[in-house]
Amino acid sequence: MSPHLQGFSAHEWASGQGVLWEESSGRMALSRGRIVRFFPLLSTRPWALHAELTGPPQSQEALRDRLGSEAPMIAVVDLGPEAHAELRAPDGWTEVLRHSRTMPLPAAPQAVALPKTREKQERRFLKEGGTVMVDVGHDPATWGAVERLHHVSRERKGLHMPTSQLSSLLRRIAKAPWTFASVALDEEGNAMASGGFVVLADGTCVYAFGGQQRGPMSGRASVAMICAAMRKAQSMGCHTFDFGGSQDLGVDRFYKEFGGQAVPRRRWVKAPLLFQWCFPTLWRTWTRTSHAMDH
Repeated sequence: MSPHLQGFSAHEWASGQGVLWEESSGRMALSRGRIVRFFPLLSTRPWALHAELTGPPQSQEALRDRLGSEAPMIAVVDLGPEAHAELRAPDGWTEVLRHSRTMPLPAAPQAVALPKTREKQERRFLKEGGTVMVDVGHDPATWGAVERLHHVSRERKGLHMPTSQLSSLLRRIAKAPWTFASVALDEEGNAMASGGFVVLADGTCVYAFGGQQRGPMSGRASVAMICAAMRKAQSMGCHTFDFGGSQDLGVDRFYKEFGGQAVPRRRWVKAPLLFQWCFPTLWRTWTRTSHAMDH
């Protein structure tokens, strides 16, 4: 594996089940595993926003053909922003239109353009005694808050999370130079909102691991935490901030009100009809079209 890779393609993200397919100057980062304990699965790497499909059209077509011939019966692959518009899914696969939300970051020292309401919320949080820490030294306590609040948020929504797998991933990537963490603390030093951020090779900063502890200041804490992260991303040379998108309407509205514009993302999925019939909820989750792309 190339030593210069970062983000979702990096070896730190891969663990033992990661695979990196390369064709000429193109690549695709995937993971092999099992679904419902028994069925082999090829997918976007766990917690990665997408497979970082890159390269010219010919390389991407070769990777698509390899996907069509080598993938097991069940596969879920998120292509990413560099997928060419003309690229079509392998025969027999379902293409699903999803979305993320992004906003541009100006070159430093120009200020990041934020909505007035967000600037006001950030100022109020700081005036109330809140503070924000941005860690690039990979402090275990800071990343521990990221993991804890991410777990709290998913548990609040009733979402299953393999805790040991996430812990292992965060320990690996926290040491990488292309990650940083942002944590907002209330006046008593309690972590109220946190985020783990990933800087991709294309100059995009991804809000990859968000979390919030509910309380009177939690909304403003999240705003202040993200504002600080945007400025840090800008200082690292990023030109785009990617909120990651969300199928949760409330979360997606929060990103939209930050200035995040909906951008399309494509997902390719395949599974036998018998699997679709036996596990309809899972299949609907995989193939759910983004509400932001419906209009």
